[in-house]
Amino acid sequence: MPRLILTNGDSAAELLAAKAGDATIVPWRDVLHEGPIVGGPVEECSALRAAFLAERFGIDAVEVASEFAARDAVLRNHAGFDSIELWFEHDLYDQLQLIQILSFLADEDRTDGVMLVQADEFLGQQSADTILRFADRARPIGEDDLDLADRLWADLAMPTPEALVRHLDDGTDVLPFAGPALHRFLEELPSPRRGLGRTEQTALSLLTDRPASAIDLFRTAIAAEEAAFMGDLSFFLMLHDLADADTPLIAGLAARPAPEDPDPVSAYRQPLSLTEAGRAVVAGEADHVRLNGVDRWWAGTRLKGRTTWRYDRETMNLISPQASAA
Repeated sequence: MPRLILTNGDSAAELLAAKAGDATIVPWRDVLHEGPIVGGPVEECSALRAAFLAERFGIDAVEVASEFAARDAVLRNHAGFDSIELWFEHDLYDQLQLIQILSFLADEDRTDGVMLVQADEFLGQQSADTILRFADRARPIGEDDLDLADRLWADLAMPTPEALVRHLDDGTDVLPFAGPALHRFLEELPSPRRGLGRTEQTALSLLTDRPASAIDLFRTAIAAEEAAFMGDLSFFLMLHDLADADTPLIAGLAARPAPEDPDPVSAYRQPLSLTEAGRAVVAGEADHVRLNGVDRWWAGTRLKGRTTWRYDRETMNLISPQASAA
């Protein structure tokens, strides 16, 4: 009775493998909260993602593309498995992966034998014995799950965040962690006053009183999250973006380590501080996007230039580029 398990990454996959018998286990391994996504066949999105991830993280493009192609081939062969188990957590990293997979299954009209295991704790922090307690939460996937995920993925792939904001509160109860995770994702859009996403603002605010290393900033920022979703390398690259801007907001960050560096973490042990511009941005007296412009992707939306989409975290309102320019 062939059985497929899809989960978020290698740690969970290894723990599940210890008890899963002869099941095929596939870790999804994609930080979908960074870089572009596109609708349509999963293979097209994977090709786009592989190119982005290789450039962003300095990893081998051929290797990433090959890994994604193998992963997608297993998913494409879903009919060869009598049962499919989806093991995912509550945070943004996992919920985006889950939405993408469920959207694929919606296109394939596959609900038979598909079970969802959702955890409100981090699977990779469990043991081979404790991770199995979440199996008691397994429930069958139905058409409502597929319809919701398909709509959310289509909204995310749109060239503006408008569709997601318009539909997000229309009913995500069937996937209870999706709504909070996507609201958190919206908070990564630039803010109306400072031009910073929430993680950027947290990092800079932590430097207001005293210098701190990138490692310490990461630990403190992640501890402040309701459901931590960002890995250390993603966080460090965000700091590089702030430090390497035309008008730097951070001082003291060493050059990005080369892939062959035997101790890449050493670059992130040095104390960092705010520049004068960084202090002005934190104080709300200057705006990062207006100072430096922006060129990054938020799902299917390219944020580019000095007038772009913004999100007011207090009022939960989306602000268009035209309105933000006023």
